[in-house]
Amino acid sequence: MSPARRLAPERPPRLRHLRHRQLRTRPGAAVLVAALAGALLAAAPAAADTAPPPGQPATITADPLPTWQTDGVVWSIAVVGSTVYVGGNFDHVRPPGAAPGDAREQTRHNLAAFDVATGEPLPWAPNVDGTEFTSTTPQHDCDDLGGNRWRCDAVWEVRPSPDGSRLYVGGDFTKVDGLRRGKIAAFDLPGGALNGFQHEVNSRVQALTASATTVYAGGFFTTVDGTPRQRLAAFAAAGGALTAWAPTADRGVHAMILSPDGSRVIVGGDFNRLNGNPPHGLGAVLTATGASAPWATGVDYISDTRRSWVTDLVTDGEAIYASANGESTFDGRLALNPDDGTTRWIDNCQGATQAITILDGLLYSGSHAHNCATQPNGFPELTPGLPYQRLLAEPTHPAAEYDTPPILYWFPNTNGGPTTESQGPRALGNDGRYLWVGGDFTTVNGSSQQGLTRFGSLAVTRDADPAELIRKPVAAKPDGTTGQLAVTWTETWDRDNQKLVYELIRDDNTVIDTLQSTSVFWDLKTHTFTDTGLASGSTHTYSVRAIDPFNNRVRSSRSVPVQAG
Repeated sequence: MSPARRLAPERPPRLRHLRHRQLRTRPGAAVLVAALAGALLAAAPAAADTAPPPGQPATITADPLPTWQTDGVVWSIAVVGSTVYVGGNFDHVRPPGAAPGDAREQTRHNLAAFDVATGEPLPWAPNVDGTEFTSTTPQHDCDDLGGNRWRCDAVWEVRPSPDGSRLYVGGDFTKVDGLRRGKIAAFDLPGGALNGFQHEVNSRVQALTASATTVYAGGFFTTVDGTPRQRLAAFAAAGGALTAWAPTADRGVHAMILSPDGSRVIVGGDFNRLNGNPPHGLGAVLTATGASAPWATGVDYISDTRRSWVTDLVTDGEAIYASANGESTFDGRLALNPDDGTTRWIDNCQGATQAITILDGLLYSGSHAHNCATQPNGFPELTPGLPYQRLLAEPTHPAAEYDTPPILYWFPNTNGGPTTESQGPRALGNDGRYLWVGGDFTTVNGSSQQGLTRFGSLAVTRDADPAELIRKPVAAKPDGTTGQLAVTWTETWDRDNQKLVYELIRDDNTVIDTLQSTSVFWDLKTHTFTDTGLASGSTHTYSVRAIDPFNNRVRSSRSVPVQAG
């Protein structure tokens, strides 16, 4: 198979970061930024914390739990019972904290399974492989074998059947356990044996969804088993036969999900036409016939170099939620009515969103957000000294006073990854207790962790991390005074609690001032406290301690000794 057929020419560049315009202008609540003063403050209500005020939603913690890693990118995550299945482009998994090549490393070729609660790998280890080919054009999503030789074998999608008895996988691969499987395959669960579901799809399968009777596939293909299928196809769940269902998309399909009533397939991607109909990037077709269903909302298409494309779709049974990537266009999240695709709300945070999932009524997302100023409680454009914020949370159904959901106070983070093609988080999944994050990142909250991590709700873990490091204060003798020292210090911040208590400490053991404040990473305030009544000529040092609502504590180093005079 030629590379041109393997990688469809209309496939958008996935990893580019560009500024964008808003999808549309909507009235919204003002950005909420707490003003901090130097005296004892009453904390403003937090949008959400692991210990929020009454009536506010609680997020999961921002503390990553021990999780085995991959040595490459994770493109998709599916949770079935107590097992997490991940697909991507990797060759090994290794323990948390271990470097690549560690003696405990285990072989896993593009598919792996883990215990949802422990993060430990399970024995399931199918070998997913691809066919080598030659190309002088770099294949960014494939394995570089050297000498212009490439192998595309990645798994781009893993999706279970509704009853959890099968796991469907799609991607670029051509073989599984040495048996021919042309870009789509299925495994029987819970044992994980490869079953007889076998087809030849002529280009990538990137999206899958399933009902009790039918498996729906989308991607970049134009034929299945030699039969024309324009980027959309369906197969019988019993027996696996290709069905007559054949809607068409004129460009790539990246995401699919069934409507809550099962009557429609919601389709997202980079297409301009679905069954010949607009809008760009989003649409719906009937599950029974493939005919178009009413759909109102698309994402931006201005030109081939200025457009958005849908990256992920989820539902909570009441609405459909979509995430988008964009080239100088919309790349946030939006909520849609499932019956007709009309818009419920739009989140215009800037920084391409790659994945979303819903846990306890909150929409968690993976992106490289750098400006959420249009959202209530959102942060402004981040300065070059601050990294992108790659994990966010917001309510699926914001309170009546909001036209668009507020950004909740939950700020764990990853890096972008090892190369300029990397993005950070690429896949999210959860079982209602644990949130799993996959991607091409190599650090989580500043510590080494590649490809896979997870976070827990307070029902199964506790908030165990203190605030970020706090800089040591500076003390100086005010001009013309005796027995006084002015101590100046700057706040720190916590990843999942806004409300912090600060203690200013003299000489290691005497608390001389206590301040309660809401602290956010994009607006850390500086405070000055005058320490009076000191003995003339005495010398003192000062430090600051920050305490979160769970009594996690972090303390600065001591200031330089200063004489009161």
